[in-house]
Amino acid sequence: MYIKLDQEIINILCCPICKGSLRAIGQGFACKDCATEYLSCNIKQGKLIEKVLDFRIYRPDYCVSKESAKCFDMQEGYQKYYSERGKRDNLDEYLNEIDSVKEIYTDEFHINGRVLDIGGGQGTTRHFLEAERVSLYVSVDPFINIFQDIERQPNLLKAYPCLAKPCNFLACQAENLPFVANTFDWVHMRSVLDHFQDPYLALKEAYRVLKLGGVLLIGSTVYNGKSSLRTKNSDIALQNLASKIFHKIKEEGLKWIVGALIKKIFLRKKWADPHIFRWRYEDLTDLLRATKFMIVKEHWQKPPFTMCVYVGAKKSI
Repeated sequence: MYIKLDQEIINILCCPICKGSLRAIGQGFACKDCATEYLSCNIKQGKLIEKVLDFRIYRPDYCVSKESAKCFDMQEGYQKYYSERGKRDNLDEYLNEIDSVKEIYTDEFHINGRVLDIGGGQGTTRHFLEAERVSLYVSVDPFINIFQDIERQPNLLKAYPCLAKPCNFLACQAENLPFVANTFDWVHMRSVLDHFQDPYLALKEAYRVLKLGGVLLIGSTVYNGKSSLRTKNSDIALQNLASKIFHKIKEEGLKWIVGALIKKIFLRKKWADPHIFRWRYEDLTDLLRATKFMIVKEHWQKPPFTMCVYVGAKKSI
């Protein structure tokens, strides 16, 4: 069993659309105000079946704009990438990932209390959290099948021992969170802000569910470093690109670069890019201020990820 949903979390659920209270129905919940139903889905784990509550909002196709449909397609591309990563199950890849970010949580930001991990997937962030400091942890992600066949990834389970413990998880979108206001001490977003359809609304939702004095921690790549206005040449960007390509080859081998070149040159395919937004440092910080957050700390990741910044911002009003 890898997925759970504690009663403490069920007690703080609400309708992600109208924020009304919920009533239990056969396989999930229904909103008392707008009547929308949110049912559970079955996730296969070998011979076992686990249930995940699905709070994603479904619209008829004729209500989905072309831009929204494009965003959905990009998200499907990202989910495909994540599935392929699971099939590789590369231990070095996982350990490099852990090494690249552990300083964020052990030295720079000390997460505690009730924690909401938006885009948290399988809950690997728990690897860095001190159990005695975190009273509640829940991961939410639109990728509802993120836990599927996790038991077939022994290297993932080896790298992240925390996955052996069931994770509070439900499926939803960052722009429509199914939690009542003033609930969490920390909201965590790592490498997800550039995948949101509406980052402004996602941050307003994060603000809503945070307690007064609660902290939003965002980790994101920002292009051209700290200030694209001050960085006139592309040396830093090229150095980071070269480092990331080297890192990618080290993880996946030369066949990755050969395959990518074949697709680009001979099949004339564009480089796969699941990112909806490309953030500049000043746009990211402006967005935080526009959504009424007060920036309290920032930390730049170590090489080869020196274009990744972590920003802590507090709900102060």
